[in-house]
Amino acid sequence: MRAMLLAAVLLPLTSHLSQAQEVSKEELSPGIFLFRAPSTLDLWTATNVVVVVNDNDVTVFDSFTRAGTARMVIAEIRKITDKPVKTLINSHWHQDHWSGNNEFQKAWPGIQIIATTGTRDYMKRMPGGFFAGSLARSVATSRAVLDSAIRAGKTSDGKPLTAEARAAQEKDIAETASFEAEVRALPRVLPNVAFKDTLVFWSGSREFRLLSATGDATTSAVLYLPAEKILVTGDVLVAPESGDGPPPWTTNSFAITPWLESLRSLEQLEVTTIVPGQGKAFHGKDYLQLTIETYDAIINQVHSALERGIVGVDPVIASVDVAAQGRKYGPGGNLSPNFKPWVAALARRVYQESLDGISR
Repeated sequence: MRAMLLAAVLLPLTSHLSQAQEVSKEELSPGIFLFRAPSTLDLWTATNVVVVVNDNDVTVFDSFTRAGTARMVIAEIRKITDKPVKTLINSHWHQDHWSGNNEFQKAWPGIQIIATTGTRDYMKRMPGGFFAGSLARSVATSRAVLDSAIRAGKTSDGKPLTAEARAAQEKDIAETASFEAEVRALPRVLPNVAFKDTLVFWSGSREFRLLSATGDATTSAVLYLPAEKILVTGDVLVAPESGDGPPPWTTNSFAITPWLESLRSLEQLEVTTIVPGQGKAFHGKDYLQLTIETYDAIINQVHSALERGIVGVDPVIASVDVAAQGRKYGPGGNLSPNFKPWVAALARRVYQESLDGISR
């Protein structure tokens, strides 16, 4: 899924590579830190990593997209404590959540890497070339578009192709190609501990509860710290990088109803802080509850349309109206420009789920 997302947004982002970028740090509770990598740094999404300093060691949740970004957070951990990282948890198989595994293993040999059995199985089947393929296609497409603009002397929207614009596009294409090579060559380090439904462990006095859930990927791992009332969701709950607006994407699977069931299960936990896979940490359940409400409304409206006899994916999508929920996501009660496309994409998945994968 990140491959498709990146193909759409990468070229405007790669020009930021030359700018100074760093991960941000927020202390959620004593000894528990949220590190956020902006999309301009990791080039995939604005991924979150949570670091938990225990009595004698450190536990980390997720490991970023790029080796360089993983090294940044490793350096930050060493500023915080001289305790070793003994446990790394991978929330799911998407590249932006486990590509830093190799750096953590190099920094702390013998590290225990945990994921669900399903996630580990997916990882085994997805070498670097799986993710790099879309980048190569993006480079080829962008090269063809630029070559056409060079021949015509203008861009596809009719504007003159200036020397500055051409140079910027050439730079973007070169940097995208470089990132593609980086992704393809990245060592893929698999988890060495796996669980199916739940896993509970302690480090000193701190209790960790891992739960399997469905989200942006099936068989995802969610972390709950009961004493601190902190929930770390991976991409079972996602938010825009800015923190305002609806979830920035839907899912790579058709498991939308199980996703809603997972969100409802998480709502039952006693939490004061929720860390999504992307976006800022939330204090309280408002965003989670609004997402539950929105998913529920979309699912019900798609089912209702089908049961009334509406035929075809586009007419069914057109029948879905969740603007009332959408206005609650952003400030001022206005719909985000991304809301309708997001609803259409999710409704399409619900349609496919409802008809056993049929998409017509």
